Amino acid sequence: MKQRRIDNGRGIYRLWLNWLLGSGTITLLVILSLWLRPIYLPFVAFGFQFILFMRIRANRRSRLPICYILPFVVSRILFWSGTVMLVINILYTDHFVESVFDITTINRDIPFIVLLIIAPITMIVSGWNYIHRHDNGFCHDCKIQHGTPAERGFLGIIYTQIGHYQLGMLFCLSTACTVIGWAYYAVLYVNESLSDPDRFIFFWLPTLLWLACAIYLGLRYLGIWGYYCQNVEGSMQRQGSSTQLRYILIWDNYICLRNPETDIDRAIIPSTKFDTPITAFIHKIESLNKFDADIFFANMSGIKHADVRFMYSTTNGNVDCNIFHFLCFLTDNQKDSFTTENPDCRWYNMNEIADMINSKRLNPLMSSEIVRLHTIAMAWKTYTADGRRRYKIKHYKPTFHIRDIHKWDVDYNNINWLYVAAYNQDTPFYCLRRFYRKYINGIGC
Repeated sequence: MKQRRIDNGRGIYRLWLNWLLGSGTITLLVILSLWLRPIYLPFVAFGFQFILFMRIRANRRSRLPICYILPFVVSRILFWSGTVMLVINILYTDHFVESVFDITTINRDIPFIVLLIIAPITMIVSGWNYIHRHDNGFCHDCKIQHGTPAERGFLGIIYTQIGHYQLGMLFCLSTACTVIGWAYYAVLYVNESLSDPDRFIFFWLPTLLWLACAIYLGLRYLGIWGYYCQNVEGSMQRQGSSTQLRYILIWDNYICLRNPETDIDRAIIPSTKFDTPITAFIHKIESLNKFDADIFFANMSGIKHADVRFMYSTTNGNVDCNIFHFLCFLTDNQKDSFTTENPDCRWYNMNEIADMINSKRLNPLMSSEIVRLHTIAMAWKTYTADGRRRYKIKHYKPTFHIRDIHKWDVDYNNINWLYVAAYNQDTPFYCLRRFYRKYINGIGC
């Protein structure tokens, strides 16, 4: 328990460190342009990008990974900024600019001002990733490898929210620098030498804004850490280390769900969303064999000799407790008996469950389980383990019926199938993507 508290405290601290490292490299590049010759600045940007890239790779292999969306976005910003600066240097070297523009308005000692390049690029890249945060490939890979925010518990949700919050702050900061910098450049800047007002606008003002954001986020994360210690960690200490067991009940072409509580005052732990009816917390265990899983299910449901099968486990180091997910297939008699004893439960087909997921009426953890079940099953039926089509029909999609799950021999605990579902022979540039992910990113099939 003590070690988990230390690890989680480090995780929250590293979120602040992510801001210092990510946005700090952008600010440092702006400051270094005061002393470094413009010809060297693109390579400094590429060097910073490489450092961030190595840290992102290290985080993927970490025992306690955290949200690295900000360093990932900043690495893309540094790449495009370095590319633009390199192109400008090449144009000046070939005298292209002098042949197009009036030579009296050109200062070869100052071919560009870093802030005027990196600020708008930062605004565009961070804004695009913030708007498309739910479709971001980097976030999608993280969910595959480490689980959804609901599966990772309190810290998983915090990582997701703070990662997106940092992107929004970076967008606002870069937008302010872009507007102020370009407005000053258009109205007051004289392209001869850098005056004191020039230095303040193009170098020191962004630094002061970055420093203010760093202090603000530091205080914010101290508040999050205090809340975690007082509420979440305190609750865990009272309950002790635990393991959650979750059983998905399947009969014919239906899945059983418990209806939300209509009178939350009567419920000990009110549930406002649809969820599986059979779930419980037990003392912490690292593994669970089939015999014990059957015993737990029989004790909770009153159904003996049910066909219980292991689905997958969530054991990432960031979770509040490890979770074991199971599939339970009921016969007609078992289904009737359970429905009679549990009048607050109903059986739903896949279309109804999909509507619940889309309308956010289903418990987030249950949504993760259903999405994983459907995604891996469809990938297994459509592609081989290396992502190649099983059938010579491009974009062929097989049928999915809940009643067929009982017949399939699918390893839902193998995250490689999630990668296959996202990156397969039907996706553009499949071979190139596969090479990049396997030998550069170090993940995927």
